[in-house]
Amino acid sequence: MKTEQLIKDLLKQDESRQLEFKEVVRKDAIGKTICGFLNNEGGQLLIGIADNKEIKGIKDADKWQFEIEQYLIKELVPEAPVMVSVEDYGDKQLLLIKVWKGSKQPYIFNGSIYYRRNDKTIQASSKEISELIHKRQETEIHWERQAALGVELEDLDLEEIKKTMNVALSDNKMKDIKKEPLEFLSYYGLFQNGNFTNAAVVLFAKKPSRFIPQSRVRVAFLDHGKTGDAFKDDQLLEGNLFKNIEAIQQFFEKHLSFSRKFENNNWKRTDDYVFPMAALREGVMNALVHREYGLVSSALSIIIYNDKLEITNSGKSPFKQSELKKNHLSMPYNPDIAHIVFLRGYIEKIGRGTLKIIEACKQAGIKAPVWEIGEQTVKLTFFSDVKLGGAVEGATKVASKGTNEGAIEGAIEGAIEGVTKGVKDKLAILLSAIAANEGNRVPEYKEATGLPDSSMERYIKQLKDGGLIEFKGEAAHTGGYYLTKKMKSKLK
Repeated sequence: MKTEQLIKDLLKQDESRQLEFKEVVRKDAIGKTICGFLNNEGGQLLIGIADNKEIKGIKDADKWQFEIEQYLIKELVPEAPVMVSVEDYGDKQLLLIKVWKGSKQPYIFNGSIYYRRNDKTIQASSKEISELIHKRQETEIHWERQAALGVELEDLDLEEIKKTMNVALSDNKMKDIKKEPLEFLSYYGLFQNGNFTNAAVVLFAKKPSRFIPQSRVRVAFLDHGKTGDAFKDDQLLEGNLFKNIEAIQQFFEKHLSFSRKFENNNWKRTDDYVFPMAALREGVMNALVHREYGLVSSALSIIIYNDKLEITNSGKSPFKQSELKKNHLSMPYNPDIAHIVFLRGYIEKIGRGTLKIIEACKQAGIKAPVWEIGEQTVKLTFFSDVKLGGAVEGATKVASKGTNEGAIEGAIEGAIEGVTKGVKDKLAILLSAIAANEGNRVPEYKEATGLPDSSMERYIKQLKDGGLIEFKGEAAHTGGYYLTKKMKSKLK
């Protein structure tokens, strides 16, 4: 869904328990409203809108976005995932703040507990505070917060934990610097009373299936041959959530034909996968985050057929199929898992996953995907009008208009040694994107290239070590990557 349509849909609604409009930025008023949302069912706050719904806009919206995010992270207790985004509407910019229903109620802002009563934010009464405490006690027995008996620190992938800490720190999503993995896990409720939780195992165990057998993920490619159905590739993934994301990405690259092309006058990647990777990523993330892991019979499967791709996971959807196609608030079944995935940067805009899937498929010119909501399962199906089966070898291309043919590949070949052709192809994709849009940060280049998040830091380091790019800026959130003089001279 495009931004303007999203804003139009919000403006059609009246203020309610889950929606409020504000004309100007006032941090204290924003904090009270967001605290009230967290203590109810979550909500959306749109700033830059007058009482009569006239679009006023916000000046210096990008500056305010960062300031408000940091303010809410600091002032809300306990810490909660808050998404602040800048939304374009005509020639105006607005700020949209979204939060899930808080999983650790009651939430406190500026020493007080706030609550949403109809369309107003008020200080909670003693009765309402008691109800919030009772709800929190109920959530503490949720499966993901139960102790995973027998799990020791050495059973966890410390590198994945540190990587998550580093990403959260660089994206300014953590209130305080957590220096040790155990401190980080304790702070986010993944280590309690001397035990690691089930959520910690799903997220970070070296082999979660040792402790939670139903956490496995099946990926398969089914070929319809003359003799009937046959699986050309059938794998059972047993890694933690982040390792499985990487493995699924590799599986897609292996079986979904594509060509990648950059042109000098438009250096954003043209994505010719049979299915848009942005849509597949969102579908996979939704399944992994919202899966009902607590069921012994829980399953998550991703199966590629000749003409479609299905993502099926165990769980109950709080929405009907028609509601998934509209603006809606995300209601994560596993809030602790969702929060860590948010810190890691995989959840970029709360509540927009299904809308991004629909929009990506529309832009790719393929049939709209279909969700099937069952009693215990949710299945997402993508449709293709071409026969599937096998990636096109050597399909990564860099087209040059006005530059020397192959300058990108040549620069990488001359500066970076000891890597495979596949890695060099991916480095060419990233270097091409940086050449076209200098000054961006890693999340923008990840979005433009579709390269796996787990590999981006390594690719950036290789290009820096090769003297092809450099980082300019005073801080991680204000600086960006640029071509070096040496690299620019090669493109002339």
